Amino acid sequence: MKTTNMNERITFYSVGPGITADGVQVDAVETEEFSVWAEVPKLSIREFVNQGNKVGYRKQSPVFIIAFKTQKEVKPNWRIKWHDIMYEIKSLDPDYRTKDLIQISTQEVI
Repeated sequence: MKTTNMNERITFYSVGPGITADGVQVDAVETEEFSVWAEVPKLSIREFVNQGNKVGYRKQSPVFIIAFKTQKEVKPNWRIKWHDIMYEIKSLDPDYRTKDLIQISTQEVI
């Protein structure tokens, strides 16, 4: 496994029902799971157009590469925080043959 390019720190968050500090029950609370070092080989920026008002906006879609063995198993419904921006996981591609890397495709949460 080549880890020399893993120079970005990312944090995984699970999203589920919970209670706020005020005691109010909410549907989506982000809970920090763990952090890992990752490589970001490409950062694509995609442009989208809202059909209702024809206003365009951009979303970042980074790809992260992390080590295969992590503290917990990464779930596809988790989110990733990188550079203070939240991303949702679009696909997880573990390398089961060599069991050294996982490639994670994401998209910025708007």
